[in-house]
Amino acid sequence: MPSPKIYLDNNATTPLDDRVKTAISDALDLWANPSSNNENALKAAKAILESRNHLAEMFNVKKEDVVFTSGGTESNNWVIEGAIRSARKNGKKPHVVTTNIEHPSILNPLQRRENDGEISVTYVSVNPSTGFVTPASVLQAVTSDTCLVTVMLANNETGVLQPVSEICRMIRNKFKENSPFLHSDVAQAAGKIPVDVKSLGVDAVTVVGHKFYGPRNGALIYNSKSARLPPMLLGGNQESGLRSGTENTPMIVGLGEAARIYNEASSNIESVLTQNRDYFEELLVKRLRNSHLIHFLGSPRLSNTSSVAFLDYPSHGCDLLEKCQTFSASTGAACHKNECSPILKACGISFALASKTVRISFGRSTKLAEIETVVDELVELCSSENK
Repeated sequence: MPSPKIYLDNNATTPLDDRVKTAISDALDLWANPSSNNENALKAAKAILESRNHLAEMFNVKKEDVVFTSGGTESNNWVIEGAIRSARKNGKKPHVVTTNIEHPSILNPLQRRENDGEISVTYVSVNPSTGFVTPASVLQAVTSDTCLVTVMLANNETGVLQPVSEICRMIRNKFKENSPFLHSDVAQAAGKIPVDVKSLGVDAVTVVGHKFYGPRNGALIYNSKSARLPPMLLGGNQESGLRSGTENTPMIVGLGEAARIYNEASSNIESVLTQNRDYFEELLVKRLRNSHLIHFLGSPRLSNTSSVAFLDYPSHGCDLLEKCQTFSASTGAACHKNECSPILKACGISFALASKTVRISFGRSTKLAEIETVVDELVELCSSENK
């Protein structure tokens, strides 16, 4: 049997950590309804509380600020719906500020409401030379009618970090108690770099378990002191009345275990990921010289992400990946010759460059020898296709 391919698509999803698998499996025995008051129910409720504590430690918040959800899409839609609903009470047309490189679970709900005439939206463009928005450009877009500002912490394709803390600081300094709801989708950053919600200065962040070796659920880390976000799901009053629905105990326990694992080794995780990325990019410089381009090399980026255009490859990035035998990665766009990543396009990258771009996202277990194997094949493909 051929060896399994080296997995370098960790920004799309990460494999379940074996310890997370065990935690989920063991928690299947906690089948009782956590809202009941019998012995088995109390065991389930205790396990959920432990998971809440692990998430609270990971993001430097109180346990009361952790609200479990089904994942990032739900959390992002909840923030959008809640902020808009709250704003309608003042009789004004809600206004939202975001960037042009957000995840579709931010952009699509906003665009639908905008097309329906419910809201107005300002999409702040990133600087094409850096890949991030400037705090001043976001602040300039905020008005007295703005009910929500949502800016991701790290872009999933380029890896570029957005200046969220500075954006929040400037908005709060100007608008003070009249500041809009401030939100950041930190799904791509969590588990790769430290995410301190207090330091960011946001009201809420979106967290996704499967981006840091957990299951496919998530949480909204919500500043309970703000208390300005109405619940989207009503019913049994779970999650302090903010997110009704009987808790999925095994998945919550798995998410908590993933957070616990990160908390134990956070500093080492970031250094390992950075070492992998930097070694890969150093090898590209040595082996491919000027026949490749790393997007936004000089900008602050995620420790595990390298967005690379292979300039001398005669076809598009999807074709390159289809020919690769040793590793799996992605382009961030559907594999068609006439298409390229809308995120790269929004970053001001030309079609010619974007269409040749591949996103390499390393994992905690990626080995340096595997990176050498990957670069060997990339060099071979780029050379052989031009002969």
